[in-house]
Amino acid sequence: MASSSRQKKKNQDRQSNFQGVLESWFAGDGEGINAYIHEMSKKQINIPKVLDFFWLKSEKLAKTRSALKHQKLKKMLELTGNVYPNLVKVFYTNLTLDGKNIVSYVKGIKMKVTSEVWNLVAGIKYSGLKVGKGNISGIQEFNKIQYYRSYVRNPAQSINRFHAGNLNLTPRLVAYIIAWQLIPKGTNHVVIHEEDLILLYCIMNLIKVNWVYIIIEHMLKSKILTDYRFPYAILVSKLIDYFGIDTSNERNKTMKAVSEIDNSTLTKMGFHKVEDCWVFLKGKTTQEEHEASNINNEDGDEVVPMQDDTVQAA
Repeated sequence: MASSSRQKKKNQDRQSNFQGVLESWFAGDGEGINAYIHEMSKKQINIPKVLDFFWLKSEKLAKTRSALKHQKLKKMLELTGNVYPNLVKVFYTNLTLDGKNIVSYVKGIKMKVTSEVWNLVAGIKYSGLKVGKGNISGIQEFNKIQYYRSYVRNPAQSINRFHAGNLNLTPRLVAYIIAWQLIPKGTNHVVIHEEDLILLYCIMNLIKVNWVYIIIEHMLKSKILTDYRFPYAILVSKLIDYFGIDTSNERNKTMKAVSEIDNSTLTKMGFHKVEDCWVFLKGKTTQEEHEASNINNEDGDEVVPMQDDTVQAA
């Protein structure tokens, strides 16, 4: 009986302590605490990836490096450091849109992410084309079927879905970066959605994209749609640090080596280094092909249909 009483007391103390933590995270905002407990705390965070531009240079992946540098994405893609998983979820719980700026509150501190903040923290600016699913304003010449076929290793091959594993090296690597870093997905990173294909087109053709707009749209979507995981964990954690929020007692994870895009990434795609070049070895079943055979579109986004038409602007 005494043991049962001690356990009950421990549980009560633990619950009281957790309530105190929630009060701290949300500065006593009951509505935010309720949303966190019943919805946001249950959602997963995307495992962030890190790209090293020196690696691109050392592996002579010049086209990929040049295309990404043209988009001014170097600083953002190379972000690394501490991730605060709990505070990332608090950030998304309180996330709102104010004009063209996102606003959130963490530990009672207002985080208004303006164009200046985006540039300071991630090196990106609110400029360029605002493209996306159903919106090709400024790139009306884009045709998804023709463009996809122009980059597959075997254009004569019968294609029943847009699959990144069919692509040549440079577009394949860029598609990977889009799916893991620029508009991160929860699963099935080899399935190319319409928005992925549009962004791939812009990057490969050196058409400047408004990445602040793209990221904000993806952030808001991840909050609203239950099947979406929370993206940009490193970026959000950098914003938390920028606004001077106390993280001294917060759980954190350091993201670098375990999440780097490197030679092993290309190997999993089916590319192998022969002397100084990366080439695709035919006849080998890649990890991506295994993923593709078990496609489950949990992102809730429509897979690009294989129709020979041009995406219509909204």
